[in-house]
Amino acid sequence: MLTRRQFTFAAGAASLAAAPSAWSAATGLKGSTLTLGYQKTGIPLVARQLKVFEKRFEPLGIRIEWAEFTSGLNLLQAMDTGDVAFGNAGNVGCIFLQASGGRVAYVAAQPSTPRSEGILVKEDSPIRSIADLQGRRIGYAKGSSSHNLVAAALERQGLDIKAVTSIGLGAADAAFAFDGGDIDAWAIWDPYFTIARRRNRTRVIAWQGDVLEDSASFLLANTGFAKAWPAHVKALIDGSAEAGRWARANPAEVAKSVAAATGMPLDVVTEVNANAGFDVVPLSNAILASQQRTADRLFKLGVLPKSVAVREAVWDDADRG
Repeated sequence: MLTRRQFTFAAGAASLAAAPSAWSAATGLKGSTLTLGYQKTGIPLVARQLKVFEKRFEPLGIRIEWAEFTSGLNLLQAMDTGDVAFGNAGNVGCIFLQASGGRVAYVAAQPSTPRSEGILVKEDSPIRSIADLQGRRIGYAKGSSSHNLVAAALERQGLDIKAVTSIGLGAADAAFAFDGGDIDAWAIWDPYFTIARRRNRTRVIAWQGDVLEDSASFLLANTGFAKAWPAHVKALIDGSAEAGRWARANPAEVAKSVAAATGMPLDVVTEVNANAGFDVVPLSNAILASQQRTADRLFKLGVLPKSVAVREAVWDDADRG
């Protein structure tokens, strides 16, 4: 007897054979090819190497094609245009795409880990707490997760972001400025976070986990694809969870793969991965509320062009925790 999911997949395969023109729209599923996006790290890289999705979709007559991206934002833009059906990205990029009217839906979450991002100072700095940042120069990429982290950390102390001197810097320029003492503090994510702590004697005055509750990155799909092929989306979510479980059980193998793909030293990648999360979970109310707080904060900061309602971009079939 077929399960409901097996029946849905069988029906999908049948319609695939009967009506190929049904998926000629810009959804990332074109002909018999399903295009997935990935970067050189995280669950998608593991899934690609394990051929998790190939094993799930080849029996349906669907070939998996992988498209590599250098940033989550570029991947999101490709999902919006329908060049990619499915991928993952950080929380802030998702919000900016939603504000621009992007056709991308949240389908699952990857909870952020407490120590993958933080605010650094030099070990001999007189800055001992977030409150001590008042009047100090802090570097971060404006409109990024680190911008959100700085603002949220200051909020917890009853301070406005104008209480600090914000220096907008990309990761490479910020690393140079931090090394040279041109900024007093630096808010940054991994792998730059781990590299900076190895290059300098530092202290962390705020970990991401101390400031942002229920923060997450997300698995996402082109909205047209998610609407037309819900069983395929569920298979992609399940496959991502499978890859995540394998990654947790085989950290050394994952580190070797990421090091080979990125050129980063193995010991750095090993430490970065130890701080990374490989869980895939449903879109809980707590996670969505956290994402909404981030969206509201970015709008208040003036870096988001308009306010957004996060739940309007949630896939209708997504589970809730």
